[in-house]
Amino acid sequence: MKKKLLYVLIMSLIIILLLIGIKRFINKKNKNEDNIIDLNKYTNDITINEGGEYTVIGEFKYSLVVSANDKVVLNLNNVMIDSTDYSAIVNLGTNELVINLIDGTTNVLTSDGKSEYNGCIYSNGDLTINGYGSLEINSKLKSGEGISVQNNDITINGGNISIKSNDDGINAGGDNGGLITINNGNIYVKSSGDGIDSNDSMIINGGVVYSMGDAKGGDAALDTDNGFEINGGLVLGLGYDMLELPQKTSKQYSINYDLKDIVDKNTLVTLLNDKDEVIVSFIAKEKFKTLIISSNKISKGTYYLYLDGENNGELNNYIYQNGKYTKGNLLLTTKVNDIVTEVK
Repeated sequence: MKKKLLYVLIMSLIIILLLIGIKRFINKKNKNEDNIIDLNKYTNDITINEGGEYTVIGEFKYSLVVSANDKVVLNLNNVMIDSTDYSAIVNLGTNELVINLIDGTTNVLTSDGKSEYNGCIYSNGDLTINGYGSLEINSKLKSGEGISVQNNDITINGGNISIKSNDDGINAGGDNGGLITINNGNIYVKSSGDGIDSNDSMIINGGVVYSMGDAKGGDAALDTDNGFEINGGLVLGLGYDMLELPQKTSKQYSINYDLKDIVDKNTLVTLLNDKDEVIVSFIAKEKFKTLIISSNKISKGTYYLYLDGENNGELNNYIYQNGKYTKGNLLLTTKVNDIVTEVK
């Protein structure tokens, strides 16, 4: 009798737990469905007033405004925003905004006109970008930056990110600035200001960063008030008349060129080691006189900077992959002894 009673109690408990689980699953599913934002359904700006996680789909010509007291997560799933007179995504709150680029998706953000918020993506709080999808940012705003954060931090953990802007490509501005941290991702910046700029500091730990400052001068590929470190990844920085060196606390070697002559736009630039192995081979998408190259393939030794020639590899954001390089014209030979090498 006791065994039968125990069996009934156990089965009852299992049924109760199953019912609770099913209810939670249904509630979670309904909640996720409620938090899908279909831009196609809107004919004006959208404002998010509550914290939480939202999946964004579709396209429109307005702005997605975050005005919440809590953290907001936006999952971009093939989103296209073409805002004609404002920023594309604006975080007015001081809490963190997280943007997840869903794997396999292409997301395009464009801003035009004149806005009091000077970034195609603008945030008053910390900004974090994650994921494996693609994000194309076109900032056509007057004095418009690609990504702009005020007195807070920017962290990029992934994504294939391409930025074209009328001012700085990525900017942590304000009186105190913020820390820009790049841990991973494939980042291409072509700006009419500084490529990546922090009024505080920056750390590059990994990924691929190809950044160009304004070829008219007065701006740098990488610009900070309190210095930057390169600890990993592949970093290319093209500038005209400004060159900020990485800090010597960096964990990865860099070669930093301040050239006598201008290298023309669309020139093939290749760095080889003393074994004729390619460190990096890329197309200069802007004319330049200053050049930063940092790679885990660089250590103490002798390196050769070539212009022109041919590379039969595949281009990814104008950097050749897995190709064979046929030598062009040798520009400079450099002996690397220190973690930060400056060449004039």
